[in-house]
Amino acid sequence: MIQAPDDIYLALQRQLYYEARILSAAQYDEWLAMLADNINYAMEMPQRRFKEDRTPDRAPRKTPIFDDDMAALKMRIARFNTGFVWAENPINAIRHIVSSVEVFETDDTNQFSVYSIIEVHRSRLDAERKRLTAGRQDIWQKTGSEFKLLTRTATLDDGVVLDSNINFFF
Repeated sequence: MIQAPDDIYLALQRQLYYEARILSAAQYDEWLAMLADNINYAMEMPQRRFKEDRTPDRAPRKTPIFDDDMAALKMRIARFNTGFVWAENPINAIRHIVSSVEVFETDDTNQFSVYSIIEVHRSRLDAERKRLTAGRQDIWQKTGSEFKLLTRTATLDDGVVLDSNINFFF
């Protein structure tokens, strides 16, 4: 893989930091504007097996937690505005931390493959704290002077979802 030029790397790194800030602030309209209309936004949970387990797979290697397009993302966001999301009343304190950003060129000169680690901290009403980590593999497309997120596949580090819900974005 060929690393992207420094100016592209810095621009996309800034984009990821900005995205983390607006997601933490629940500024979802701004986040939707960063996404391509044909976005594919997915999260997978890896199947954990012992190395010596040579039996045929009983399930797909990666199990999807969600696999959303733009319509599904808009629906998830619209749900927050109903006031009926019990897990968000009162609103959770959420922080997104992005690290280990790497940017690579692709066969398309306007698209870049971006790998990052995301750590999401969530504090709920009863001071219950959750920390989820995932690796993310993105494709960002340069359109004019801006970048749009075309695909994101996040893979949880844990073999099970360690929270009662995942009603936030990675």
